[in-house]
Amino acid sequence: MRFAAARVVSPSASPSSSLSSLSASKKSSTSSSPVNTDMISKTTTETRTRRRTRRLRLRRTFVVVDASSSSEDDEKREAEVKENRTMIKKDDKGGRRETLINLAFLGISVPLWKDVFHDLGFYGGPDDAFAEVPSGNLNGTEEDTAVFAGGCFWCMEETFEKPEKSGAVLATTSGYAGGSVANPKYLQVCKGDTGHKEVVRVLYDRSKISYKELLFLYFRQIDPTREDGMFLDGGEQYASAIYVNSDEQKKEALEAIERMERLNVFRTEENAKESNPAIKTKVVDLRELPPEGQFFPAEIYHQDYFEKNKARYSVYRFMSGRDPYTQNTWQNKADVKFGGKEKAFEAIFN
Repeated sequence: MRFAAARVVSPSASPSSSLSSLSASKKSSTSSSPVNTDMISKTTTETRTRRRTRRLRLRRTFVVVDASSSSEDDEKREAEVKENRTMIKKDDKGGRRETLINLAFLGISVPLWKDVFHDLGFYGGPDDAFAEVPSGNLNGTEEDTAVFAGGCFWCMEETFEKPEKSGAVLATTSGYAGGSVANPKYLQVCKGDTGHKEVVRVLYDRSKISYKELLFLYFRQIDPTREDGMFLDGGEQYASAIYVNSDEQKKEALEAIERMERLNVFRTEENAKESNPAIKTKVVDLRELPPEGQFFPAEIYHQDYFEKNKARYSVYRFMSGRDPYTQNTWQNKADVKFGGKEKAFEAIFN
């Protein structure tokens, strides 16, 4: 405005005239466009109202968002609290269950370790004395004895439990045979220092059970394909052997082995291509052995072990793998091949 006014006024005009002309122009412009104050105030009021409304909407939105977010947070917190309580309960139950399991394991393992330390010779007692051997002519029956080596004698004693309960077997005695030392102790035999094998002596009534039937029970409980042990136990002291006391027993044992060899009872994929016999069981005549090689009873502690120490025996038998092997060899294969257990006996012994 100043530059425009300056251009209109001529240079020859006086300052006073210039100022008067400027003031006159201002007055004329003012009087020509009068200001509407009512309109301005109304516009200002509407603008302020709109701004307040917008602020209120924003505040309500924020409040709603805050309320919804706070409710969601509360729900999450409640869910976390419930989950934590559930986890605590589960932990408590799991802790109780684990404690009970540990106590049960401890209750089982203490006697087991006690037996292990006993076997290792760290302590002894009255049960370490040698057991008595049942004599013949019990109740006037027709008696005979059979001696079998089939690995652990605890398991071999259980083999003849059923015929013993029926009265066909009169007594079983765990012991040692075939060695070079008289009255061997368990720890000596386990180490392989005496040449003995763990055996079981079977006193039986020939009028109720035959030697062939005893042989059949025996072979159904062993792995005769090894010369270096039996199942879990390694060493010749655990290898299979049949100790005979007569020509008849010797003949029947050798014939049974020969027949089973021809029938491939113990042939497997592992030994199918071997030219040597699969059955490594030795037949030893007790009449040809020196006194040190005869049967000696084991300690009282080992007699009927499968009944007196069921916990440790069950663990040992399970770990040995004896049952799966015999199940697969006989029930799953031989018995199926021959048409049953009785047919298998007939195929081998008749």
